[in-house]
Amino acid sequence: MERVVRETAGLPGVRLHDLRHTVVSLLMELGVPPHVVQAIARHADVKLTLKVYAHANLDAMRQALGKLDGRLS
Repeated sequence: MERVVRETAGLPGVRLHDLRHTVVSLLMELGVPPHVVQAIARHADVKLTLKVYAHANLDAMRQALGKLDGRLS
């Protein structure tokens, strides 16, 4: 069934899980509250959402901390 869906969508080499991971990562990067992302991903616990997808926010965290540089000098 999954193969048929992927081929119909023109994405024969992309697993549905890959698409799911991309969507959840993008939601986190866009600043959607973790509990909302949890509900969309249907994770039982928000801790799982944060553990698996926290890497998506590392660049945003670095940028945020970089903004402090000028203030603390």
